[in-house]
Amino acid sequence: MSKSSKNFKINTREKVQSQRQLQVSQLINSSLIECFRRGSKLDHRLDTCPLSITKVNISPDLRIANCFFLPFNTKLSVEEILEALEESKYAIRDYVTRQVNLKFSPEIRFYYDAGFENLAQIEMLLKK
Repeated sequence: MSKSSKNFKINTREKVQSQRQLQVSQLINSSLIECFRRGSKLDHRLDTCPLSITKVNISPDLRIANCFFLPFNTKLSVEEILEALEESKYAIRDYVTRQVNLKFSPEIRFYYDAGFENLAQIEMLLKK
């Protein structure tokens, strides 16, 4: 088996992450969950909005962390949640920096994970 066929993924836009990237992604994911659980310095809108961090992708230089979230049982729109996360970004970054020991503090970017909605639409189309 050649080296290129080991890393081959069908129809993916993501590059395969290294072992170091995967470890840092898991550390950031767990520290984000703990940060949202405590929520002391975060925007007040996030207090009543339970979030699930579905995936964390980190850049190869470990400076940018793209975090995908999914809200549960909330009256807030996705835009309001993104605005609240944007306002709390520095407090979240500070918490993650203290939890994860890296040379550089990664910039944290939040994105709504529309994967479950896309899956429901695909299933509905397949049933037709």
